[in-house]
Amino acid sequence: MHVPAALSDAVAWWASAYADHRLLSVSIRFLHIAGLVIGGGTAIITDRAILRGARGAADERASAMATLHRSHRTVVPALVLVVATGVLLSAADVSTFFASPIYWTKLSLVALLLVNGAGLVAAERLAAGRNAWRRLAFGSAASLTLWIVLLFVGTLLTASA
Repeated sequence: MHVPAALSDAVAWWASAYADHRLLSVSIRFLHIAGLVIGGGTAIITDRAILRGARGAADERASAMATLHRSHRTVVPALVLVVATGVLLSAADVSTFFASPIYWTKLSLVALLLVNGAGLVAAERLAAGRNAWRRLAFGSAASLTLWIVLLFVGTLLTASA
């Protein structure tokens, strides 16, 4: 894919700063990975609790719902950090990333993860009945899958860039 000249020009200063300052580039990559570890780790723990709760008794469901509710305080800021640093990483080398089908696959998966997360929040609000627990379990299984696939695709992207 061709990068629009206006975009290349707009991020040229950032690409130069990123390339010329090792501490800056390492810090951005660290923050990106830290957001993934903290947000993804919390999400995976929460997804496992929801999957257990969906098969469990009322007390297990209540515990899973409490875990889900608490997780938003960690997962949402971590995702904001991941998206912000992801934009900075992309802007550091737009010509490489825009031409990469792996990059566009990763962005599509991130979009799916965010939509799935919104669906989990909506299902959490309806979590009184059995159907809501099915939705929660489906969303949690999708979340687990998306986090793991994103980890793979992100690793593949860094290996190919």
